[in-house]
Amino acid sequence: MRLLAVFPHPDDEIGVCGTLAKHVMRGDAARILWLTRGELASQFGQMSPEEVARIREGHGRTVAQMIGAEAQFLDFADSSLTGGREEALAIAQVMAAWKPDVVFTWNPYDVHPDHRAAYWATLSALKFCRIPKLVGQPHRKPVRLLHYYRSDIPRPAVYVDVGEEGQAVAEQVFSFYRDFYQWEYSLEAFRANRSRLGAEASVKFAERFQAEAPLALPYLG
Repeated sequence: MRLLAVFPHPDDEIGVCGTLAKHVMRGDAARILWLTRGELASQFGQMSPEEVARIREGHGRTVAQMIGAEAQFLDFADSSLTGGREEALAIAQVMAAWKPDVVFTWNPYDVHPDHRAAYWATLSALKFCRIPKLVGQPHRKPVRLLHYYRSDIPRPAVYVDVGEEGQAVAEQVFSFYRDFYQWEYSLEAFRANRSRLGAEASVKFAERFQAEAPLALPYLG
């Protein structure tokens, strides 16, 4: 199985790290595709966007290494995403070349416009990647799209049992970002939330997504 995670900014991937890591551990392939380098992040004060981009790209590549995933960046500007054709085509070209079975991204109604745009561009890319005149060699096998959970979206919840091994990687990623950004949200709270999701799925630790339709089989059965 090949898993592709599509996000606008480095650190958006925290909610899928356990899933990607668990799959990598069982021999699957994972790639994280960031659409921007998050160069407008306010936590960096007056640092130049170019320097912020360099640092945040380094964060993404470090996290991908922790997971065992491939890392790739596109060159869109932070806070410029629209969810339109240009972004969708760029994502589709990655899909056509890499041929994922499952794609993860943000939900379509998140408060951040880049997050919403990533969903809509990814959704369009799933069509564009099937069109040879757009991408050359197309990717026409079925692809399952999963997005971050949002309680007001009436779609089936999909729980992934990340196990203790996947949870350990997710905690490593969370701690890496928390220590850098000095977040107030603690590792204990992070672990407790994922334990709560695990309890909902009758496992120890879980990550939760949504799909347009129920899954026929669990990905990590």
